[in-house]
Amino acid sequence: MNDKKTGVFPAGIHTAAVTPFSGGGVDMPGFARLLELQAESDVSGVVVLGTTGEAPTVTRDEKDALIKEAVRILSGRKTVTVGCGSNSTAEACEKVKCAASLGAEFALVVAPYYNKPSQRGILRHYIAVADASPVPVVVYNVPSRTGVDISAETLSVLSLHENIVAVKEASPDMQSVTAKADAAPLLDFFCGCDTLLYHFLAAGAKGGVSVSSNIEPDKTCAIWKEYEKGDLKASREAFYTLYPFLKALECDTNPVPVKTVMASLGLISPEVRAPLCGLSDDKEAKLMYAAAEAGINVL
Repeated sequence: MNDKKTGVFPAGIHTAAVTPFSGGGVDMPGFARLLELQAESDVSGVVVLGTTGEAPTVTRDEKDALIKEAVRILSGRKTVTVGCGSNSTAEACEKVKCAASLGAEFALVVAPYYNKPSQRGILRHYIAVADASPVPVVVYNVPSRTGVDISAETLSVLSLHENIVAVKEASPDMQSVTAKADAAPLLDFFCGCDTLLYHFLAAGAKGGVSVSSNIEPDKTCAIWKEYEKGDLKASREAFYTLYPFLKALECDTNPVPVKTVMASLGLISPEVRAPLCGLSDDKEAKLMYAAAEAGINVL
């Protein structure tokens, strides 16, 4: 990474934390328990208020409380990254400032969704947010949710900004991912799709932002740790041992499946906020079977 960058997003696995709910409100004691589990694990950091954290349906006051709790528990132990994206550039700029004021170390900024801006519009959006942000920015590209795909050319230009330090890439197109990594060597790439974690590492990624590590942080981290040590066989085996479960987590919209499994482990309620809803019985049965096969002691 260019040493002129404002920071380095730590290599390894960062858990995309769920936001637990109970009776319609945020379950703060449950959130604290989940954070403690992450703090004691091998993960490099935790991302709060991302896609997995159901950020679109969390209120401003709840967001502030969740960030403060994450900083209180994880500060000095794990990196705290906060989802700060918006389809309004002005709002995204305010979000990064607020997150930083509450103790966030990095801002994860998703590509502007729904508006479907041109690549020029995306470029202007990120430059404005990075200029405004007191903390380093991680670009988040997830075309399946945003309706736009950040191009290799756009990332190449963004990589020159000193306050843009990494990319969370959630495209399943590995040819595109490789092209982007080649075009933006000043940015560290992180896998945003658990079922492709090993493939991303082979393409040069520094780690991943993971859903499965809410449940199996150390087993997920083993995939990266073994790869970093150069033991590709052990990394591959760790990956394919978990793979059926990682694939099963895609049976419905994230975070519905992962919350269902966490509830079966007695960690949190399976509650999600509308318009999301719980799994059908057949999907839940298949998910639990895959979890059990992966050695997860579901109830």
